[in-house]
Amino acid sequence: MVFVRDGALRAQGIEFKWFFRFALALFLVLAAALWAWPTRAEPGGFGTVSAPVPLPRPAIARSAALTPHVPSPNSPVSIMPPIVGPGDRGGVPGRGQVLDRIMNVVILGDSLGDGLWAGLYRELKGDPRFNITKRSKVSTGFVRRDYFDWNAEVEKVLAEEQVDIAVIMIGTNDRQVLVDDQGHRHRLRAPGWEAAYKERVDQFTRSLKDRGVLVYWVGLPVMRSPRFGGDMRYFNKIYAERAQANGVPFIPTWNDLANASGAYQAYGPDTNGRRRLLRADDGIHFTLAGYRVLASVVADDLVRDRNAGILPGDELPVQRSSLEDEVPLEQVQTAPTTLPTSPSLEPAPLVASSVETEPADVPELRPGRADDWRWPRL
Repeated sequence: MVFVRDGALRAQGIEFKWFFRFALALFLVLAAALWAWPTRAEPGGFGTVSAPVPLPRPAIARSAALTPHVPSPNSPVSIMPPIVGPGDRGGVPGRGQVLDRIMNVVILGDSLGDGLWAGLYRELKGDPRFNITKRSKVSTGFVRRDYFDWNAEVEKVLAEEQVDIAVIMIGTNDRQVLVDDQGHRHRLRAPGWEAAYKERVDQFTRSLKDRGVLVYWVGLPVMRSPRFGGDMRYFNKIYAERAQANGVPFIPTWNDLANASGAYQAYGPDTNGRRRLLRADDGIHFTLAGYRVLASVVADDLVRDRNAGILPGDELPVQRSSLEDEVPLEQVQTAPTTLPTSPSLEPAPLVASSVETEPADVPELRPGRADDWRWPRL
């Protein structure tokens, strides 16, 4: 019995020694792996991983190649660090290097701009060359500067964001009386209204182009209301004209969201060719499927120009399609509402050309809302 017990103890001792050796070997392997792991992120380590470096603002980068850039106290300054890499001269990346960078696409506009951002984000999420950023704001436009001044806001956006490409879609809230810089009030479509509105559009575009931003102005789509659609057609003519004058492309969307005869349709083919509900109940906005169809029109232009090697600071091909093809004339059932601009004439508060009279029972409207057609007395 003594021999049996001694044999059992000897066998247990041997098993403990093998277990101890195994545990010690495993500990050494894990320690070596943990010690070697940080070298993967170091330059020259195995499996070096390089993260994409954001592109500096083109206007600053291009001017640095000729003269040292000294920003003025009031000018927006890029928040992104300069890119310096092999083959660069003076910290300015070459075209081949810039083409590999992610371009920041900033969406500017009103509620339709919000929806365009949602659609464009989904349409381009598979293309790593684009990053989609939303800086649109609902119930805004170029008319009510007392509520929201887009010409001041775009300067703020340029100071806060790296803007390589700007996509603009705006206008549905601008069917209102406009007060110009001299304090004169102008009805929609009046000569004074149109002149002041065009100047604000030009100033907005110049702010972007002066920073080397690639600007795409997106036209308004077909609308269910003929009178509302007539005003949107009027805005599209202004946008197309000013885009041509400022050297930026105008992308019409009217026929892309209309039926075969150019009229409004609530249902239509989505991006996969399936028949879906594309428009919202108000006859102005879209469902998500509709916003993707709208965004696909813009995405085609962005991808085509990127594939062509067009960079921020370059001139974009302006002519995309004719405005006459975009807006069928038979859909317009409203006449211009131009009024005399005599100083003694006090325009009525109603300003939307689609509204004939004000209903008797009207809820109190908040200033700045899209359905607030009133204007305070000056």
